[in-house]
Amino acid sequence: MLKGLYTATSAMITQQRRTEMLSNNIANANTSGYKEDQGSIRAFPEMLLSRIEGDKKTKIGSVNTGVYMQELKPLFTQGSLKTTDQPTDIALMENQVPKNAETNENAELFYPVQTAGGVRYSKSSTFSLNQNNQLTINGNLVLSTNGQPITVDNEKFTVSENGTVTSNGRQAGRIDIRMEEDVRNLKRDGNDLYSTADGSELPSAAANPQVSYSLKQGVSELSNVDVTSTYTEMTEAYRSFEANQKVIQAYDKSMDKAANEIGKV
Repeated sequence: MLKGLYTATSAMITQQRRTEMLSNNIANANTSGYKEDQGSIRAFPEMLLSRIEGDKKTKIGSVNTGVYMQELKPLFTQGSLKTTDQPTDIALMENQVPKNAETNENAELFYPVQTAGGVRYSKSSTFSLNQNNQLTINGNLVLSTNGQPITVDNEKFTVSENGTVTSNGRQAGRIDIRMEEDVRNLKRDGNDLYSTADGSELPSAAANPQVSYSLKQGVSELSNVDVTSTYTEMTEAYRSFEANQKVIQAYDKSMDKAANEIGKV
């Protein structure tokens, strides 16, 4: 009977974590460049049960010990584009990228930014200028192809499709674009930042002949969260949590009777 309690409890914990993931997706539905998380739910390995009586061992069968959420994986599909005409909105358009031979998934392109913890990678299209008139994403310095920050005179700068930034007639630098061929090597490091699992820096895609991309100034890439679908999934998670909760309540009543009624006979 206790095995049933463990199975139902693991299902409740899994659905709780699923709900937390979906809630975070909805909370970032209006965050520029946010990529929604998807969860992988897996079953624990089955165990073989046997009964031992003296020297005799009898196989009873297998039992499953429940489920768990194995990992959270960002979905890197491009979000909708919105024209804003704001010079600090710069959307990254992936025209052509190589496929990973093992996973058959497209490589992904990112803006490299300098953070206190090192170089991280962002999909956000919302730029801003800091007090030194340097291009930043959420306060983190955007890096150029030479690995340095990009300084402009004011917000009246222009960005060409290849990322070259021009301010008052001078070239201030070229926004670098980095590529990850295997997205399994990426981990979320905040809602709009990613880092590599092995700690290595991603290579630049600016001069890669296999890659074609363009930067669109005055255009914002929206989140790729499907709010309607996410709310539907949240309802499913809640119903599943509720069903397993009732299973635990039924087990609790059965154990109560076994302890307080059957034991009296």
